[in-house]
Amino acid sequence: MVKEGVIHSTDSVIESWGNYNEFFNKMVESEDFTPLSRAHSKNLSNAIASIKEGKSPVVFDNTNIKMNEPKRLVELALKMGLDENNIKIVDIGTNGLTAEQLAKRNSHGVPLEKIQSMMASHKGQGDMTLKKILESKDMYKTSDVLYSCVLLDKASHNALITPANYNVEPPDGWVIFAHHMTIAFGKGVKDKSELGKKVTLRVFKVGISDMAMAVQVDGYPSEKAIPHITIAINKDGGGKPKDSNDITKWQDIKPFYITGVVADIGKDNMPIPVSSTK
Repeated sequence: MVKEGVIHSTDSVIESWGNYNEFFNKMVESEDFTPLSRAHSKNLSNAIASIKEGKSPVVFDNTNIKMNEPKRLVELALKMGLDENNIKIVDIGTNGLTAEQLAKRNSHGVPLEKIQSMMASHKGQGDMTLKKILESKDMYKTSDVLYSCVLLDKASHNALITPANYNVEPPDGWVIFAHHMTIAFGKGVKDKSELGKKVTLRVFKVGISDMAMAVQVDGYPSEKAIPHITIAINKDGGGKPKDSNDITKWQDIKPFYITGVVADIGKDNMPIPVSSTK
């Protein structure tokens, strides 16, 4: 089918990021599946880019079990000017293989029970058509929330950038943050009644690497393996706030306390008004 065209699959995106099985194991352990959503979004944008470049065919090789799974790409392709006749749905089926045979052949270790469930789900959908795809319920709800956090007040920011509090200071030229403690990335606070709540955090460790400096905190739940606040990053050296997740050397300090409020932060990096998130 492909000939001079190109194939786009989310599996390929994940594999380009590193170890495939490790990617899924980390999500299961953390119960945070936002990385998978990002992989799907990346695959979608790659497919759109290929369409814009005029490549043909562009094969969107996700499992596409249900009508709504290819919906976003179909909608965007039509908006980009493709005619309905330019879009072909090919159900490759199992090539006569049983679920047991497929379980032995698949390279990603998908268990037999999952394959059986996927086959049953796909069969129950009936024949896929453009009309059914476009009329199906959206698969993903887009969120305006970039991350949720405990947003620090000015006094707490100042306390965190005062070296006397822990006898460690960022090297010259590093960019200062001391802005928030992340609760969850890619999603808002589950209990919206928590938004705006004043929180006290205990600062009890400090750590620094070649790329970032941070303090460990407790006092409010966080999905981070080590709840922390990024103090500064080595931006000139390529450092980013996320590099504080990789700090391994921490030292105890005399605990002190800081305060902030629970907030959802939008994609413009500004707090989302509480009334619009409830």
